[in-house]
Formats: sequence, C-alpha cells, structure tokens
Amino acid sequence: MTDDDQLEFEDGDVAEATESTPTAVAAAPISAPTLEDVLRDMKAKYDADPIGAVRSQGFIKMLHRYIADDLRGRLTDEARKQGVEVKEEAKLFGSHKPKDADVAVIHPDNGVLMSIGVRSQMSSVGQNVLEYYQGIIGECISLQDRFPMAVYGYVYLHPVLSKKSAKRKGQKVIVDEHPDHPRYARMYSAIAGRDGTQYKDIRGIYDQFAYMVVDFDTTPLPEIKDGLVQGAVPLDERDMQISTFVDRLVETFKKRNIWLDYFS
Repeated sequence: MTDDDQLEFEDGDVAEATESTPTAVAAAPISAPTLEDVLRDMKAKYDADPIGAVRSQGFIKMLHRYIADDLRGRLTDEARKQGVEVKEEAKLFGSHKPKDADVAVIHPDNGVLMSIGVRSQMSSVGQNVLEYYQGIIGECISLQDRFPMAVYGYVYLHPVLSKKSAKRKGQKVIVDEHPDHPRYARMYSAIAGRDGTQYKDIRGIYDQFAYMVVDFDTTPLPEIKDGLVQGAVPLDERDMQISTFVDRLVETFKKRNIWLDYFS
C-alpha cells in the first residue's frame, strides 16, 4: 500500500564486565517512545526537509514502525513459537497485482492475519484527498478478495493546517490551507466497521480506522486533535482514535479467531 502523499505544491555509557566486576550491570530497560514522541520526531524530519521527508517515505515510516512495534509487543509466546511475524513493507498478493502493506501480521503457513495501511497528506489536501480515498478503497477490495478472513486497518494523518500552492499576481506562492476535517472524518467513517457474521463477504470496508488530525505547531509536543474528528463522528458512533487503534485490531482478531492465542 502507498505510504503518504507526494509533496507537490503545484497542484550513558554501558558498564563492561572486568576482573573487578564479575558480573556486568544490567542496563535499565528503555521505555518505548510515546506516540507524541514519534510525532515530534516526524515534525523534526519534515521541517528539516519537507520534500525529501515525504518522497523518501522517512516521515511516514516512523508511524509505520510505531504501529508495528505495538503489535509486536502484543504477540504471545505461542504466536512467536509458531513463527507469526509483524512485517513492515510486506508485499502481499492482491486479487490482480501485488500490494505493499505498510504493516502486516503474517503466519508462515496460513498467510496474512492482519494488514494495515498508513498514509499522511501534509500538503494540497483538498486537491488530492478524493483520489487517495478511491485508492485506499481499491486496495482494501483487492486484499479482501484474496484474504477475506484477515483483519484490515487503516491510519490516515492530516495536519491541522496544511500548505498548498496558489497564484498571486501571476506568481505561484505557498499559502495556508485549512482542511475540511469534519468532512474527511465522515468519509473515513463510511469505509470502516466491517462486522457481522457475513463480514467475509464484505469488500471495500476496513475493520478498523484511525483518523489522526495533528497540530504540529503545539509545544513541547505535537497534539492530536481527536475533538475535531469526534465533532463530526461521535465516539459512540465510531471510534477513530489512534490511541485505541491497535487494541481494536486485536479485539477484532480475537473475536473472529477464538481458538487462537496469538495476541495478549
């Protein structure tokens, strides 16, 4: 699956064991970065080189890794024993051609258990969002045709304030753009919630969706504006929070595979 939009404004030292130290001192465990930490690092990378960060996919791959590491941390010993892996940039066969899944949980004998797409749009949101919307639905259909029992999720990131090109006195300039987040929240909600006993026959609908609206200008860390999303899609109608995304994926998997002990 594609990762993010093309940025086009046109359209402590560690102690060592020695003779005097019979046993090495165990290093303190390193805590996993928070989502806010990841967003801060994404912002730093983007600010340093907006075009390079997007085109190299270095920007969005930070979010891929965060989601993948969260899933890896949920794998049980039984899953690991059976060879279940969480892979990033996994090439999966769709119904008509291979697809690059940003994050996938794969069993060595039984194939895809979970597939997750991740995308960001940092510029020209209004110009490109419908084209990308159509694309992520098509990706979903293609993979569900081949792996109907897998769990499918998608994460979409928009900034609170984006940039776009405009013309002023015949000259191209970069101006602020205020994306229509409520509209986009309703759009993404419409392609989420594949459930029911006949879920295997449903195409083009993701099991779980996370829509992230991020204010990258807040300090000291970027802030996720869940309120903008919930103003259009109430939480009791559809949970689209990134903070619950992996939990929701795991819950869906457990519900459909009650005989498998793969996730904690």
